[in-house]
Amino acid sequence: MDILEGLRARKTVRGFTDKKVSREVINEILTDAHWAPSASNQQPWYFHALSGKPLSKLCSAIMIARRQEKKTYDPSRGKTIPKEYVDRTRKLFQGLRPFLSSLGDDQRAFIETGSFCFYDAPAVIFISMHKALPETRLMDIGMAAQNLMLSALARGLGTCAVALTLLYADVINSELKIHKDFKTVLCICLGYPDNSFPVNRFRSSRDDIAEFVTWKGFDE
Repeated sequence: MDILEGLRARKTVRGFTDKKVSREVINEILTDAHWAPSASNQQPWYFHALSGKPLSKLCSAIMIARRQEKKTYDPSRGKTIPKEYVDRTRKLFQGLRPFLSSLGDDQRAFIETGSFCFYDAPAVIFISMHKALPETRLMDIGMAAQNLMLSALARGLGTCAVALTLLYADVINSELKIHKDFKTVLCICLGYPDNSFPVNRFRSSRDDIAEFVTWKGFDE
């Protein structure tokens, strides 16, 4: 797949077929992720690839914790996030709503329940980072995640980056036996897209690039 084509063709997939993703394919995808740039070549990422029974067990543990603790995240409350970012989230959900209506599920239930069970993806990649590293290394993690998602796309797979599940990071860390010196920073659902799933027909928009760029020295 052409790189420029892939950059704009990638989108979030929230419905997957039952087809398993082989270890060999995932290893190739993770190798591509591993070639991401990183400051001083520190390669700060660590991957946990989960599928089958271990993944089902983790989903069950998260759902049990959710029923007990009922943690939620709502960026529109508490005025902790500037309005323009909240507005973009609302715009996203407004666009999703027509696709969700056919499922008989409201948007919060779909997004939250879906996130906590990784949208029933056949495989999930968990990315962790050593706690001693500065937060700037999260930029490196992001580049590795982008490599991962583009590699998956080129191989006919779909992905969904999930952070909401990290409300129960303690459960994830326990089930995956992640070393105490590491923290999980992102989960990526991975599988073959179910093209008949209504929500997969939705594609989020982007505001005009002019709102995000300041130009200086180009008119001289």
